[in-house]
Amino acid sequence: MEKPRARPLLIIAAAIFLFESWVWQGCVALGRQIVALIPWSAMKAGIAKFIAILPAPAALAIFLIPVAIVEPLKILCFALIGHHHIFLGIVGFIALKFIGFGLIAVAFDLTREKLLTMRWFVWVYEKFVAFHDYAHRLVAPYKVIVTARARELSEWAQAQWRRLGYRER
Repeated sequence: MEKPRARPLLIIAAAIFLFESWVWQGCVALGRQIVALIPWSAMKAGIAKFIAILPAPAALAIFLIPVAIVEPLKILCFALIGHHHIFLGIVGFIALKFIGFGLIAVAFDLTREKLLTMRWFVWVYEKFVAFHDYAHRLVAPYKVIVTARARELSEWAQAQWRRLGYRER
């Protein structure tokens, strides 16, 4: 296997992007599980009917509502950190990150069809998907290396435990 060339900033950016994408997917799944607890199908059908009669820019506004709610609260978390409430600020920021992902994912599910009627949104969406694929290709060789090293470390640790007389159950 060819050794990957180092492009540290790009690799870090791609890894962060993929981590956020992974969190996004987790939040979508969690959001769907939470929504399953409420009469979502009837509510979703009603919301979908409402969105269907809206112009695409209004659907965009609905899609952006979670951003408008969550982002100012994240700034508040930074203010808390700046005022020496570090733990509260960090926990709040992380919680808002997950809540924001979940809300935006649900809003995107509801408005996707309308949003994809706007040419500029389709262009942005396609660029986002293309960068997502590029990031996966960029990070893939490093994931292989890290996975191999982790496997070696695990095997070494298991050998050490066996050497010390501990057995796997």
